[in-house]
Amino acid sequence: MKIKIQQRLFVAILAAAALSVISMLVIMKLSLGRGFLQYVNTIENEKLSAALLQAYVEKGNWEFLQEDPAGWPSVLTRIMPGGKVDAHLLLLDENLDPIFGNIGQKKGEKPSPLTHQGRVVSYLLMHPREELSDIHQVQFVKQQEFAMLLITVVILLLAVIFSLVITRRLLRPINALAEGTHRLAGGDYRTRVSVASADELGMLANDFNALSLVLENNEKAHRQWVADISHELRTPLAILRGELEALQDGVRVFTPETLNSLHAEAIHLVRLVEDLYQLSLYDIGGLSYRKELLEPTAILQKVVDSFRAKFEREGVALTVVFPESVSASIFADRERLLQLFSNLLDNSLKYTNTGGCLEILVHSDKKKIAIDFQDSAPEVPVWELDKLFDRLYRVEGSRNRGSGGAGLGLTICKTIVEAHEGTIVARPSSLGGLWISITLPLIGVE
Repeated sequence: MKIKIQQRLFVAILAAAALSVISMLVIMKLSLGRGFLQYVNTIENEKLSAALLQAYVEKGNWEFLQEDPAGWPSVLTRIMPGGKVDAHLLLLDENLDPIFGNIGQKKGEKPSPLTHQGRVVSYLLMHPREELSDIHQVQFVKQQEFAMLLITVVILLLAVIFSLVITRRLLRPINALAEGTHRLAGGDYRTRVSVASADELGMLANDFNALSLVLENNEKAHRQWVADISHELRTPLAILRGELEALQDGVRVFTPETLNSLHAEAIHLVRLVEDLYQLSLYDIGGLSYRKELLEPTAILQKVVDSFRAKFEREGVALTVVFPESVSASIFADRERLLQLFSNLLDNSLKYTNTGGCLEILVHSDKKKIAIDFQDSAPEVPVWELDKLFDRLYRVEGSRNRGSGGAGLGLTICKTIVEAHEGTIVARPSSLGGLWISITLPLIGVE
């Protein structure tokens, strides 16, 4: 039989309460019996002492006890109910010689002095009772024990009620979280739970809602990703199909221009598939890096030199500013850095208007090197800067392939930079366009 957590919690709280109450009952019962017996012994001792002193004052000495032991005052027999008086006490004179009684003195027992007018007239040694003998005293103790038992039963009943209430109250948010988790596991990412407190359960509910929101956004992003990939692949495939069918039907004549067009579409498909492949490797952790000590400025200069002719053809000025001396190195993959800088230069080339410019500024300190790419118009709206590194995101909001790529270049740049323990951010450029800032950690700088 499967025991629910509510039942376990109820039993645990009830058991703890019952154990505490029963322990309290036992302790109180023992304390009451011993304490009351000690109280009775103390009272008897005080009464006997007072009665003996009164008898001594009346008789003037203790000879009456030795001459007529049966003539004890009636008050003594009332004080010591049940049994003989001499069975419980020993009276000694001022020299500690026995006067009355025949009980033995136990080890550690000291007789109490009886004084009259500042002088010790005798000593009294009284053995304490080990149990109550007076019927009224016994009845009083039994009444108190019954009252404690009744209180224990009432407390246990209250503990049962409290346990039921507290378990239901504690498990209400837990049950809501369990139900929400079940729905979330079933694919309902819009599931949310109410937050009714600021304690650990409230924090857990907040975390659950945050997780649901992330999963919901990821699901939307996944669907958008599939739709965008389908669109990106459909366009070049549709062009290729149209071109080929036109050639088959004789609508178009096979010419070098037609061949170049088909080849361009095939190249675009290859690049798109390769970019998607690279991103998929990064997602599954299979993107390999062969890192070594490299000078990033040398690699950047190599990429810039390869792009100069393209920038000149598009009418975009390309300026690179290096620091006076950069001898530091970074631990990086050469091919990935080449891909990183190539993607950034290609992105600026595609999105910078003719007659514009691109400025690359490199600066460093003792811990890092920063490489800034700032181009001119068109600008990127501030609210879209954080989305530039999303997959297939393009600022123009259309799928016009003539105005840009597939929207994967900056995404790949981000994966490469993060794999090198660096950062990449997008800001508005002072030149009117986009500012991409890269920071990479240096090695070997004192």
